[in-house]
Amino acid sequence: MAPLWAIVLAAWVLGGCGRESTAETDTGQGPQVRVVSVAVETLKSTNLSETFTLPATLEAWEDLLLAAEIAGPVRYVGPREGDRVRKGDVILRIDPEAREADLDRARAEFEVQQSHFARMSRLVDEQIISPQEFEEARRNIEVARAALRSAEVALAKSVLVSPLDGIIDRLHVDRGEFVSEGTPVAELVQVDRLQAVVEVPEKDVHFLQVGDRVEVVAARLVGEGGPVRSGELFYLAFKADPTTRTYRAKVVVDNADGSLRPGMILRVRFLRQAFPEAVAVPLYALVERDGKTLAYVEEQGVARRRFLTTGSIIGDRVVIQDGLVAGERLIVRGQQLLEDGTAVTTGNH
Repeated sequence: MAPLWAIVLAAWVLGGCGRESTAETDTGQGPQVRVVSVAVETLKSTNLSETFTLPATLEAWEDLLLAAEIAGPVRYVGPREGDRVRKGDVILRIDPEAREADLDRARAEFEVQQSHFARMSRLVDEQIISPQEFEEARRNIEVARAALRSAEVALAKSVLVSPLDGIIDRLHVDRGEFVSEGTPVAELVQVDRLQAVVEVPEKDVHFLQVGDRVEVVAARLVGEGGPVRSGELFYLAFKADPTTRTYRAKVVVDNADGSLRPGMILRVRFLRQAFPEAVAVPLYALVERDGKTLAYVEEQGVARRRFLTTGSIIGDRVVIQDGLVAGERLIVRGQQLLEDGTAVTTGNH
């Protein structure tokens, strides 16, 4: 940032230096009095905030690549690319007929072994069979139970359902195509809310806290940005990127209207500092002399000098930490011609 004296000089030039007038007033009772024509602004306290804006890239809240959990031919594909799905909706079925047949066989075998085990339990109580024969029957029913459970799981895996509410962004298979276990079959994105990813510079990261409210504006190629949305900072990295020396932050953005899409560029406005009941003055009203920043106020037709302690620059105004108070009449034009005690004539600014 440029030093304050350079900013003040530029603001003074742009604000119209050199247009002020002075006059010598003859009172008829002694030396003539030099009077400078100035403009004044009555100072008021107001709530100010200093913000900074960073570019961000939108990402889906969840971006899932769904894969086949079993091998087989795809018998059914429900939604198409671009369709919305609800959690639990069927996306596709992989050879469900064969899995149902396997389940029927496993269920029948389990029922046989269950009946056999019940009969062997009675016989072992009557000491008609040996304990070894009873243990074999018990092992057989456990094997049949495991096979039944495995068949149930396989049938469940043959039906791919959506794990969340979202949009089918891409399908990788068609009906009739054979897939192997682990083959990617569909891409599902959740877009009713999105996350804006921001790289925060080191100088600004200490102003941020998880949970901060921020403003999000969609960038446009032509004209101003879109409507302002509210977002919330939900992640802030503790470690800087070793290459960029920035800290990754993520902001949750509501997208219930569906107008935003992953990959879009946004601008995110963060609050750097708040200044409640602050006094801020135009930059061009300040004067730099002998390395000190000062301003003049008008008191009963006389210019009075104030040495200032300045703070943040917000737009074309600077926050005054010490030296001026609300209610004083700040001289905003003609101040370069003044000394402490100079007589002035004022006009409203």
